[in-house]
Amino acid sequence: MAARSPEVLILTQDFDPTVDPVVRSLKSKGARVVRVDTSYFPQELSLTTSDFAGGRQVLRHRDRELDLSAMSGVWYRRPTAFEFGDEMGESERQFARYEALHGVGGILRATDCLWINRPDIDAVADLKPFQLAMAKKFGMRVPRTLLTNDPDEVARVLEGNEGKLVYKSLSGGVIHYPGAFPSGLLTTVVGDEIQEHLGRVRHTMCQFQEYIEKAYEVRLTVIGNTYFPVTVDSQGHEATQVDWRAAQDQMHYGDYRPLPEQIVKQTQALLDELGVVYGALDFIVTPDGEYVFLEANPTGQFMWMQNDLELPMSDCISDLLMEGGPFQRGEVKQVGY
Repeated sequence: MAARSPEVLILTQDFDPTVDPVVRSLKSKGARVVRVDTSYFPQELSLTTSDFAGGRQVLRHRDRELDLSAMSGVWYRRPTAFEFGDEMGESERQFARYEALHGVGGILRATDCLWINRPDIDAVADLKPFQLAMAKKFGMRVPRTLLTNDPDEVARVLEGNEGKLVYKSLSGGVIHYPGAFPSGLLTTVVGDEIQEHLGRVRHTMCQFQEYIEKAYEVRLTVIGNTYFPVTVDSQGHEATQVDWRAAQDQMHYGDYRPLPEQIVKQTQALLDELGVVYGALDFIVTPDGEYVFLEANPTGQFMWMQNDLELPMSDCISDLLMEGGPFQRGEVKQVGY
C-alpha cells in the first residue's frame, strides 16, 4: 500500500507572494497543499469535527477538502479576520465572531501536527519587553531600555547624560492614516526637540533605548533547527546607520559570518522559551565584536534574502511542514551564502 502524501494547511491572506515559492516547493515534493484565508469563514470555508457516525475532522473550501487529523503541518502566515454577511446586525456579528474565535481556534489548536507558528504562541513571543527579559535571562546583551508613559522618567534619563537615546516602536510602527498608504516609524535618534514634546509620552507606552555603536548588523532567520545568519552592512551607508530598514534601493549585505557558538546556544534557549519554530532575529555587532540582541519577530519576512542571496529558505520551510510534529529542537545547521 502506497504511503499517504503529507497534507499541509497554509493560512494566509489572498495576496502573499512569500507563500508562493513554499507552495511550489511542497507540491514538487509530493505534498498536498490547501491554502485558505480565515476571511473565507463562514461564507466560503467550513470546518467540522464530529464524534458521530465514525467521526471526522474536515476543512472544506469550495471543491477542496482536508482531513485535519491527517495534516503534517500548518503554516500560520498572515491570515485576515473572519467576514460575516450583511444580513446580520452588529450585535449578531459580534456574537458570531466570538463563537468563530472559540470554535475555529479550538478545532485548529486541537490538531496534532507541526505549526509554524501557533498563533497563541506568536501572540506571546511577539511581546518585545518579554523578549528582552528572556534574552537577558539567557546571558545575551541587550540595550539598556526604558519603557514608560511617564514624561518625567524620560526626562530623568536625558538629564543623566548617559549617551544617545533612540526611540523604537514596540509593534512595528505602522500607522494607517485614512486615504493614505501605511507609514512606518523607523528607529530614531532622540534629539533636543524631544524636550518640547515630552508630554506626548503620556499618550501610550514608549520604548527608549541606548544607542549602541555598530560595526554591522545580523538578520538571523531560524527555520526549525536551520539558521540563516545574514550580515547587513548598515554602517557603510548614511541612510541605514540607525535603522537598516531605511534602505532605499537595495539592501547592502556584508560577507557571510557564521554565528559564534555561544550566540547559537543562547538563541536556542531563547527560542525554546518563546516556543516558536520560525523566527527572524536582529542583532547588532559592535566594533569590539560583541553581539547585542535587539528583537525577534515570529512572523518576520525572509523572501528578500532568499531572492538576493539564493538561500534555500522556502525549501527548508516545506521540508519542516512535511516532516510534521511535534518539533524537536536539536543540533543547529548554519547555512551560508
